[in-house]
Amino acid sequence: MRKPRAFLLGESGFAHFYHVVSRVAGREILFGDREREAFVDLLFKQLAFSGLKAVAWCFMGNHFHLLLEVPDKESALKPWTEDDFIRRLEMLQDDLTTRMQLSDVRMFRENGHTAGVTRIVEGVRARLFDLSAFMKELKMRMTRWYNMEHGRRGTLWEGRFKCILVEGSEALEVVMAYIDLNPLRAGLVSDPLDYRWCGYAAAVAGDTSARKGIERAVFGPVETRVKGTKRPSWSKTVAQYRILLYGLGEERAGGATVDGTTKRQGGFSQEEIRKVLATRGKLSLAQALRCRVRYMTDGVVLGSAGFVNRFFEGKREYFGLKRETGARKLRGAEWGSLRTLRDLRVDTIA
Repeated sequence: MRKPRAFLLGESGFAHFYHVVSRVAGREILFGDREREAFVDLLFKQLAFSGLKAVAWCFMGNHFHLLLEVPDKESALKPWTEDDFIRRLEMLQDDLTTRMQLSDVRMFRENGHTAGVTRIVEGVRARLFDLSAFMKELKMRMTRWYNMEHGRRGTLWEGRFKCILVEGSEALEVVMAYIDLNPLRAGLVSDPLDYRWCGYAAAVAGDTSARKGIERAVFGPVETRVKGTKRPSWSKTVAQYRILLYGLGEERAGGATVDGTTKRQGGFSQEEIRKVLATRGKLSLAQALRCRVRYMTDGVVLGSAGFVNRFFEGKREYFGLKRETGARKLRGAEWGSLRTLRDLRVDTIA
């Protein structure tokens, strides 16, 4: 039975990370360069409004991946005033419905109709720091833009989005690498640096938001670091991330990248990976991330055993009495200390 989206809400009082995937209906290749550029623009406008942060992203021809940080709503909104909500609404003035709401606010205030303003403010509040509201609006805005540009009607997306809850530690870096390696898995590039619609390429090109995302994944959220620790340099951050992205000891030197470092390319082929899988051998972590890994989209929760078990205990009513623990080992590769909530058995790596 499909569980309600609220099932994935983590402990209150903390920010949480989610890997989100959504595909177009029929899985047709609908997005070219222009569409992806429009999607990037819509994404960051929606992020600015919603209060969520993008740690990683990748836009493909028929789907997209996002790794999002969702702050705790109550903590984030506690100091907000009525004017703060109205100013946040003003970020979306290019939307007709939003302009009508802002016009209503002005009219209500002129007429002393405080209940009308309160109603609009509460509507804005419900949309902020909320993953489901964010995804609903982002996909709706992209559908509207795409249908207008291409003279079509109807839904653009294939049902609900998929998402898993990700621990803000080792798991965060692994999921980020999995997202950035999407175009490589699809055979579009031999190096994600050459794919401009992923966070890694944007970071190397100098995008501040993308660089902060990689720093957050590699070194953990700022609030979890030892007090007084210096912010790591970008060169140190990207070097450490590159080790996972390309596989330590399995690299070939290439040309110089735009950031002055040496380009790397994984030194193993899909044929080599297939041979390992055929003999039931385990892949290295770097090899596994070059494959489609169902744990990244269907594992429900990904992180350390302690993290998964705490989530399990908090949602105990959703599970049968015979299940004693939540954490399950991942199959098919050297996943280290990572655990998942869902014990997938078929086609975990393909």
